[in-house]
Amino acid sequence: MNSIIPTVDTIAAISSAIAFGRGGVAVIRVSGSEAIDQCKTIVKSKAKYAWESHRIFHGFIRDPNEKKLIDEVLVFAMKSPNSFTGENIVEIHCHGGLIIVNQILELILKLPTVRLANPGEFSQRAFLNGKIDLTQAESINQIINSKNTRGAELAFKGVLGEVKTQINILKNELIEQLSEIEARVDFDEDFTEFNYSKFEKDINKTKQKIKKLIENSKRNSYLHNGISIALIGKTNAGKSSLLNMLAKQNKAIVTDIPGTTRDIIEVNLTLENIPIKFIDTAGIRDSHDIIEKIGIKKSLEMLIEADYVIYIFDIQKGLDDDDLKIINKIPIDKLITILANKIDLVNKIDHNLPENCTLMSIKDKKGEEELINKIVQKCGNNESDNMEILLNDRQIMNLQNCLINLDDTDYIISNKLPFDLLSIELREAIKNISILTGEELTEQLLNNIFSKFCIGK
Repeated sequence: MNSIIPTVDTIAAISSAIAFGRGGVAVIRVSGSEAIDQCKTIVKSKAKYAWESHRIFHGFIRDPNEKKLIDEVLVFAMKSPNSFTGENIVEIHCHGGLIIVNQILELILKLPTVRLANPGEFSQRAFLNGKIDLTQAESINQIINSKNTRGAELAFKGVLGEVKTQINILKNELIEQLSEIEARVDFDEDFTEFNYSKFEKDINKTKQKIKKLIENSKRNSYLHNGISIALIGKTNAGKSSLLNMLAKQNKAIVTDIPGTTRDIIEVNLTLENIPIKFIDTAGIRDSHDIIEKIGIKKSLEMLIEADYVIYIFDIQKGLDDDDLKIINKIPIDKLITILANKIDLVNKIDHNLPENCTLMSIKDKKGEEELINKIVQKCGNNESDNMEILLNDRQIMNLQNCLINLDDTDYIISNKLPFDLLSIELREAIKNISILTGEELTEQLLNNIFSKFCIGK
């Protein structure tokens, strides 16, 4: 992609969600040193406070070439440096839908020095102009893409600067440890003998804090990305019926004919504020049907690809060796429960069922609450209540790299090698943690981060 480091260009983009024929109001954002002067050429207004900073005024969009009015608008001008980007900004609030919004945007893009903004370019200019730090910028993107309330709440803490605060605490601990080592190198005669044990204790405290941040963010990544749960089992076990029960509508075809489901069926739901994609799969059995065999192959792939698995079997038929072979292929950390369905059709429950077993009658909706509780418990929803911040994949990677540097000090400490070698690892650890907050960045990395943003942000 082209560089999106700010230039002399004035940039413009639609900053609100739009759809054909829908939306009462849309917002077009223009940012740059010439944003106000350029927009004055297409906005006609008699408002007393027109173009004063941080004043909203009424006006009309006028096509200067065709000499006609296009739309009635409200205009919000913000003069540098008191704006989101730190530059002059004009926001034009026009009528929604696709036609009018794009007409106005096309008119703006015909103005001298104005071009279409690249993805995330407004946020990137805000970062480079010192209005926000990198973690705040990324938290803005997380808010936009949040799939539930809790995820949005944690992302907003990042906007308020909580991510940077937590990271700076770790960084300052490492700087303090590095400072002592470097002081010893320069003024060794003024210090007592280097205490490897104390250094190890201090560095381990920092490592544990980093590990906790990483583990919490990984475990609760569903707050931002959602999770997938595959419904696995033999034919006619009740997978499609379970999907329909959870969805509260008939999403999958249910018949008594084995092999009805031959492809993957996905349904997105929210349970206890957890965004979940339930995946109904083809029943696993020996089959000579080419299409069904393809579906069965996909089912087995879901054992690995899905975040979690619910294995369903018919309690009338019991668990046989074929069931156990499939269950043993499921990674233990992915198995939510083994679900014994059709308990309404048996007089006596087998007491030799697996320990992690949920008894259900999908037909009578018995056991639904227990199943949902297991899903919520397995996904760790309650653990998120103790989280203060939410890290994205890039930030987690930077922390992991920092942790690798700190782990490399173990060998130096255990063998009591010259303590000045510790400064090398500490410097690299500080560098990696600084990249997280945007203090050690290359243009390529910056472009990559902001290219994942929507164009209007």
